[in-house]
Amino acid sequence: MLSTTSIITSFGGERTTGEPLSFEKKSESSPALTNADYLRKQCEDLRIPTGPRLHEECEKKVAKSVFIDSSQQACSDAIRAAYQHVYGNGHVMDHERSKSLESELLDGRINIQEFVRGLAKSDFYRTNFYEHCAPERTIELDFKHLLGRTPKNQQEVSELIALQAAHGHDAVIDSMIDSAEYLETFGTHTVPYMRSWKSSAGAPQATFNRTASMVLGFAYSDKAIGGSSQLQRSFTSRANHKITFPASSDIQLLSTAANWIGGKPPKLVRRAGSVFVVAGVIEITRIVITIVASALGS
Repeated sequence: MLSTTSIITSFGGERTTGEPLSFEKKSESSPALTNADYLRKQCEDLRIPTGPRLHEECEKKVAKSVFIDSSQQACSDAIRAAYQHVYGNGHVMDHERSKSLESELLDGRINIQEFVRGLAKSDFYRTNFYEHCAPERTIELDFKHLLGRTPKNQQEVSELIALQAAHGHDAVIDSMIDSAEYLETFGTHTVPYMRSWKSSAGAPQATFNRTASMVLGFAYSDKAIGGSSQLQRSFTSRANHKITFPASSDIQLLSTAANWIGGKPPKLVRRAGSVFVVAGVIEITRIVITIVASALGS
């Protein structure tokens, strides 16, 4: 029987087992420029303990404070991780990088949260994950790239499609990055990562299966998979979403062998194999005899 760990490893999910990458460059306190920024700062001042709580206490409580590296190496690591995750593991050419955002992050003028927002609003993101994608696919990828999970249900997707139709894709990005969920999970200094491999309390089995459908291993990129929805069928069908292993996965072979009775191939396959073995032995014997006869004759 295959373990959950082996399945996650097959899809490249072990990338989430390490510590999340964070970076913070201390800078002078600045006034809040948006309502979301004001609420976040107000909640930080309240010092409400992190953990189960009522959202009525403070909707924008950030993730718990931890020691965050402020070195240039930490910044470089965070930038690399952000490009990899937000851009869906796609290859980014040097001219496609957001150099100005990188400089602002290194100087402390923006934090990781704003850096992620900038990447999600970049021309690269718009071209690859919005303009050439179905609305459902765009929202699926937004959930993956910004919140590190798949949509819970069709209602979540439909609400954001409506928001996108009314106010544009940037409004969807802002609604996710300014959400209580984002701040509670990643705070302002942690790079988002795919977290739905590990089921949270009360999460349905479909969450894991949908994650496997969206994350297809190290060699895959979201822009190469295409612009069609990968999850629409799982929302419209009562049957649990089937996990399709990456083509190069060794587990694919193991799962096929497990379907054979007693772990052995069918009798017809075994007979065919025996025929090929006998034919091979006869052919090798013929070649050897021919070579020996030729040597003796000369």
